[in-house]
Amino acid sequence: MQLNKVFGNNVKYFRYRKKYTQEKLSELTNISVTYISQLELGYHTPSFDKLESLSKVLDVEPFEFFVKRNIKPLPQRVDMDFSNE
Repeated sequence: MQLNKVFGNNVKYFRYRKKYTQEKLSELTNISVTYISQLELGYHTPSFDKLESLSKVLDVEPFEFFVKRNIKPLPQRVDMDFSNE
């Protein structure tokens, strides 16, 4: 798996753990919804500033975005049942 895909999967995973929609994460980080979506899909890699912002808002250390995890498929929307934990 490519590093940008690992990163994107982890952004989505940590966002779901906080029960944030992409819109809510966008508001809290001042990163556009479109960019967050593209990060989660692995289309972009963030700058250090964006990485730091995501890390603070999602309450994880920056390196945790780059750790490959065995995550069950997440629901399509954050307001759906989330029972991975």
